[in-house]
Amino acid sequence: MAVKVAKKLIQIAKGTEKVASDGIKYRYLGKQWGKVTKSGRTGQMARKAIDAELTASAQGATMSKAKQAKKSVAWFKKKVGESAKGFKPAVLAPGKMYTFGYDAKLKAILPYWDKFPLIIVLDFFTGIDGKGGFLGLNFHYLSPIDRQKFFTKILKFSNQKGDPMDFTDKAIFNISWDAVKNIKHADKMIHKYLYGHVRTSLLEAPPNEWENVIFLPYQKFVGASAKSVWGK
Repeated sequence: MAVKVAKKLIQIAKGTEKVASDGIKYRYLGKQWGKVTKSGRTGQMARKAIDAELTASAQGATMSKAKQAKKSVAWFKKKVGESAKGFKPAVLAPGKMYTFGYDAKLKAILPYWDKFPLIIVLDFFTGIDGKGGFLGLNFHYLSPIDRQKFFTKILKFSNQKGDPMDFTDKAIFNISWDAVKNIKHADKMIHKYLYGHVRTSLLEAPPNEWENVIFLPYQKFVGASAKSVWGK
């Protein structure tokens, strides 16, 4: 999986923005770089020299990211394994990303469910029986491509801007269900989790690892394959 993630990162992401040596900001459109106007739209295409400069700069940055991604993936896989064995518990906080082992309360009637969620916590709740839990967006219910698209869309809710790999431990998503419910596929990701059914320690994903860990293929669906879940 580390290799696949690295290959993905080596490509320049469409929409990437960089300032060239001429002091102008440009946006990558897939094959060319275009000037970013004051209104935020893309205007005139970059000159060949500037285009080459931006491409080289962006590819150099993504190559570095690829190497870091390999280390990040290996690190997180190791930690996920430790979590299942009793990794030091994390304190749940809204806007942070966590993974944990889970045993669904209604597993007898659910068509499928994920035994090892990877979620962004939105809120906490107390049920009518007095038992509590938390509400979260589980990335595992989306295909890898859709995970990237969703992650990119919610970056605007982060309290830190720029490259996610540069985020500090204080980074969080300032989001609620009302803020994300209209984003494509949010309805597939939203789930409630009961404290009493969490079966491992909670492992927090550091903010500078967010963009890497969403691709880790450790989802474990009961009742359906991952591909069939993603296709629903």
